[in-house]
Amino acid sequence: MSSTTPARPPDPPPDATPEEIEADIEATRERLASSVDALTAKLDVKAQAKQKAQQTSERAKQKAQETSERVGAGAQQTSERAKQKAQETSERVGAGAQQAYERVRTASPAVLVLAAGVVGLVVLLVIFIVLQRRSSHQS
Repeated sequence: MSSTTPARPPDPPPDATPEEIEADIEATRERLASSVDALTAKLDVKAQAKQKAQQTSERAKQKAQETSERVGAGAQQTSERAKQKAQETSERVGAGAQQAYERVRTASPAVLVLAAGVVGLVVLLVIFIVLQRRSSHQS
């Protein structure tokens, strides 16, 4: 275990005055108190664990905030893209419906009569099939 304590200052000279000796003693007491406080902090496992838990909690909160901001920004971009795609699709469908309307409007009456006849035949065929199935299930 390495020591991080600063080097000890030299002792007062042999001809030091009582005030210098008292000042040296007081400085030594302060250094000793500081060393004891440092050792106490190193040996206080509960306080160290609490401090580490606080630091970890703060980092987790910060990461959660950053992630939330990134997700929010991504959701905003996705929402904007979806709105844009919906608008484009709506415009294409509208244009297609307009084209279909124009084709029907400008089509010759004979084509319209033929189309109506085909639709009528399909409807009659469906009704015939449904009636056949009902009669076969009742027997």
